[in-house]
Amino acid sequence: MTEADDDDAKHLFKQAMIGVQPLKNKQRYNHEPTHKKLSESTYLSRRAAAEKQPPGAGEDLSDTHIEPIGAEQTLSFSQSGIQHNRVKQLRSGLLPIQNLLDLHGYKIDEARESIMKFIDSCQYNKLNCVLIITGKSPSKQDRQNTLKSHVNHWLKQLPSVLAFCSSPPAKGGSGSMLVLLKKK
Repeated sequence: MTEADDDDAKHLFKQAMIGVQPLKNKQRYNHEPTHKKLSESTYLSRRAAAEKQPPGAGEDLSDTHIEPIGAEQTLSFSQSGIQHNRVKQLRSGLLPIQNLLDLHGYKIDEARESIMKFIDSCQYNKLNCVLIITGKSPSKQDRQNTLKSHVNHWLKQLPSVLAFCSSPPAKGGSGSMLVLLKKK
């Protein structure tokens, strides 16, 4: 607004107010606020509750009955109700990978926490196709791939995971997983 417009607006307001008289009724009622001021302890307890991890957070993921997964074994999982074409696109690697998490060298507990933070962050940022790299443990071909087995087990427990599968060879093969996330 320019200064001329401001002066013009003031002039118009003064013209509109000509002849206006203040109300003479002095009996006014001041309403009390509809909410009461909360105590400091209430604010602190609410903040603590808000900062707690939501249900389904990393420490709640079960480590019981983990199915042993071989290093070269391919994985595939989808929740009921997911469109077949969407799962087919995921398996084929046709969906663009929007973020990735590399778990090489992670211990089981570190991997669990990292996956939870990664999935939460991806959902918050509205990402729906991500890559999780577990590796194949080539020096242990005869044994199960422990990290891959755990990640397979955990992803099935997460309600935010719609589907996951082993990546196509060009995107990491059986040493990584493509994950399809729910929109938040």
